[in-house]
Amino acid sequence: MRIPAPHWPSVAGRARADAGPLLLTAVVVAAVTLLAGAVPPLLSATADAHVRETVRGNGGDLQVHSRMEADDGPNGSRLRHPRLAEDVDDFMARATDELGPGLRAALRPPVATVISPTLKITDGSVLRTFQLAYVARAGGPGVTWTAGGPPRPTASETASVPYGAPPWPVQVGLSEADAAALRLRPGARLPLADEQGNVKTVQVSGIFRPHDSADPAWRSLPALLSPVAGADGRGSTRFAGLLSRDSLPDARLAFGQDELRRTVRFTPDPSRLTWDAVPPVAAKVVALKAASGSSGARDGSLKWETRLDSVLRTVSSQVEAAFAQASLLVVTLLAVAVLVLLLAADLLVRRRARVLAAARQRGMSLPVIGGELLLESVVTALPAAAAGLGLARAVAPGVSWEWIAPVVVTAVAAGPAFGTLTAARATRDRRVPANRSARRWLRDTVRLRRAALEAGVLVAASGALVALHQRGIGGGVLAAGAPALCALAGALLLARALPLALRFALKRLLRSRRPLAVFGAARAAAASGRVLPLLVLVTSAALTSYALTFAATMSYGTAAVVGQGTAAGPLATGLLRLAWVSAVTLPALGLLGLALGTAAGAPERWQTLTRLRTLGLRPREARWVAAGELLPPVLLAAVGGPLLGAVLAHLTFGSLSLHQLTGTGPAPAAPWWGLGLVAVVFLAAVAVVVPVESALRRRRRLSEVLRAGDT
Repeated sequence: MRIPAPHWPSVAGRARADAGPLLLTAVVVAAVTLLAGAVPPLLSATADAHVRETVRGNGGDLQVHSRMEADDGPNGSRLRHPRLAEDVDDFMARATDELGPGLRAALRPPVATVISPTLKITDGSVLRTFQLAYVARAGGPGVTWTAGGPPRPTASETASVPYGAPPWPVQVGLSEADAAALRLRPGARLPLADEQGNVKTVQVSGIFRPHDSADPAWRSLPALLSPVAGADGRGSTRFAGLLSRDSLPDARLAFGQDELRRTVRFTPDPSRLTWDAVPPVAAKVVALKAASGSSGARDGSLKWETRLDSVLRTVSSQVEAAFAQASLLVVTLLAVAVLVLLLAADLLVRRRARVLAAARQRGMSLPVIGGELLLESVVTALPAAAAGLGLARAVAPGVSWEWIAPVVVTAVAAGPAFGTLTAARATRDRRVPANRSARRWLRDTVRLRRAALEAGVLVAASGALVALHQRGIGGGVLAAGAPALCALAGALLLARALPLALRFALKRLLRSRRPLAVFGAARAAAASGRVLPLLVLVTSAALTSYALTFAATMSYGTAAVVGQGTAAGPLATGLLRLAWVSAVTLPALGLLGLALGTAAGAPERWQTLTRLRTLGLRPREARWVAAGELLPPVLLAAVGGPLLGAVLAHLTFGSLSLHQLTGTGPAPAAPWWGLGLVAVVFLAAVAVVVPVESALRRRRRLSEVLRAGDT
């Protein structure tokens, strides 16, 4: 079977004749593809930055504790354990192994510490405290001894001490700042005692200077480098002495068996944490805490403590809310863009109706007609989508394909579908029945089909609203599409009400002495049957109002968040920018829909006005009649659209989890100036369109229009 080839001259001729609508379609596809392709990667990058900033600002270190082995010896004595530092290294290695590769990769190298209870400096001066601390990590921390030397053992490696013996001596090193504040030199003794007044024998072995004071090993024990004011209450100053691997066993004997705290600390590395890494990291942290030993256990089991899981849980809630809110805004853009593309396809088909009918009557098959139109739409839409994706790649760290399908599919399929249907209707042999009841049945069938379609939209909008209220903003695409579907449903209801209002106004005007108003109302009533232009106008106006209210609410909350310096401000600001972009793009699409709808109805309007001009209608009066036809749907959109958007904001904002990013309640902050501006812009557009159309109409002769209308 031979596949019929397209008639290339017809394809090229139609494209040249309708270059304007095709170019507008390409621009819409490119612009919406740019936004839909760039928003998810930009939001992902923002989410990564938010994760890093939150972890950096809120800490969330993992700490693991373990009780040291008992050092009981024979005859009621305690034994000195010379390899105590190696036990600490083994403890650090065991804790590192339990992390697992995924969590270990997101953390910095561990730091092990052994810290004594807080002691009092008993020199009779101001309140000063002291701690003995051992710090170890792989390769450090490094120090330089500027006086004296590192702490040494004070007894033989395997010495034993009976219970109740005098205080066991231990050596420590002091930093230059601590030594200067305490006025101590190597060899001096520190007057120390614990809370019960038990004296501790601690000698200064030397004075050191750290190689790198910013080394993470010092972060948990800043008193090792310099005195810390207020660490143990108002008016207090804490100092600390550094233990070495040799003096750590002596420190164990200087205190009770369970008084030294052995801890390994893991600090998250923000540079290695991304949004994609949050779920597995959080799951592993929760598993570690679940398997953690009891705090009262006397064995050597590991006891994990951390706030990292709660920090990551908060981050997850914030990022998921931001992604869902961004999806909601993108869906509003896609909904209006799809309606505009459908309107552009309808305009193309109206302009080509006679050509397509003639081609069908000459014997061209429907597959060939559909194939030619499909080829044209593919050549128009795919390069435009590629250009949009290229621009998205230039402004974003990547490209997302998730949201571009509705726009591209509509741009490719709408024109061929409408055109093929128009060509099929031109040659169908269905006859108009002579029976009045049969004609009424056909009209009722058409009305029932429209009612079924509208009922389906209303059911979908209701289901989306219920899903949003029950599941929240994270309820999937249906919940994210609730504002768009509700706006479309509201537009359909207004489209039902407009013809009734226009017929009522026309009946009242027929009794008046204002013929121009009668002509305008008659044209508006005749054009009110075209639902798609009104849907574009009302939906775009309503969703513009919704986006403005969203932006105003986010602005109010974001100002407080940024002012408080919280990490949610890198994320809320990005979402606010998307809201403002939506608030600008949506009315632009609505105005484009107004231009397309005006162009689609122009031939019938021009024919009516031209006939009226032959009866004496002046050009200025013709403009008033044209304005009377175009103004009612625009006025309905300008008034009803913003009000509908405000109602949707009050219905849905409570389920959008705005408090996750702003910290404020869900009450919408209605920007009445913005809503009024939307109404003014749409009404001003009519004042621009009417003179432009009048100027274009002057280029055509009356005879040409009348002949075109008679054929």
